[in-house]
Formats: sequence, C-alpha cells, structure tokens
Amino acid sequence: MFIIKSEIGFDASHYLSGYEGKCGKIHGHRYKLVAKVQSKDLKESGSNRGMVEDFTFVKSVLKEIKDLFDHKLIIEDDETGQKLISSLSKMPEIFDYILVPYRPTAEEMSRDIFNRIKCKGIEVYEVELFETPTNSCIYRED
Repeated sequence: MFIIKSEIGFDASHYLSGYEGKCGKIHGHRYKLVAKVQSKDLKESGSNRGMVEDFTFVKSVLKEIKDLFDHKLIIEDDETGQKLISSLSKMPEIFDYILVPYRPTAEEMSRDIFNRIKCKGIEVYEVELFETPTNSCIYRED
C-alpha cells in the first residue's frame, strides 16, 4: 500500500451551539489539514505514471477546501445558527460565514472534509484536522 500526504492550513472561527464552557462562544482556530491518499498500485501510464496521485491535483482539492472555510465563521444550519446569521447579516462587510449541516466540531469537520476530497475522485485514506498544534481529529473509513 502506498500512502502520500499533503497538508494545508486555514484560519476560521466556529460556533458550537449548546456547548457549555469557554468554547461555547464564537472563537477561532488556526486549522491544519493533513490529507493522506492511498493506492495499492501506482498509475501505470500517462503523465502520472509511477504515482499514487498527482500532488498538484491533491493540493488543488485542498485549496478548494481552504477557500471554502478560510476566514469564515462556521455555523451549524439549525435554528440557533439561523438566528445568529440573521443578526450578523446586517454587517456583511465585517464578516463572512458558511452554514454546515452539522455542529462544526473537529470530528464533524474532518468527516465532511474527507467526503469532499473523496467526491473529487481521490482515494483518500484519512484526514487529520488540527484545531490547535496539539489537538486534532483523524477521520477514515474502515
């Protein structure tokens, strides 16, 4: 089995509706995303011969994910999230947001990112999403 890895970083804030503790308020992170791509065999022909996947292609997919989340407020698309967006949308010049169909924890975000990479036709092995330099979540399908 061959596994290649690529990583990218982005800055974002999130809101964990219903969470009790200091992270229950809107707060931000310097996320680091590490994606691993697998293949039992290397490509046998074409310009990618001898490769698991072209690093340039993997990086372009990771950049799409970065662009989706970077410098955005990530909010669950529920009643609380809708109220928050309604309040903040009066000031579009000072913030940008993305609504997601889940509570934006590292766990849920890592699964979402895994699936976004997978839908691009990449045989993703695992995604590790760091919220801090020492706290991360790994998601893989077994």
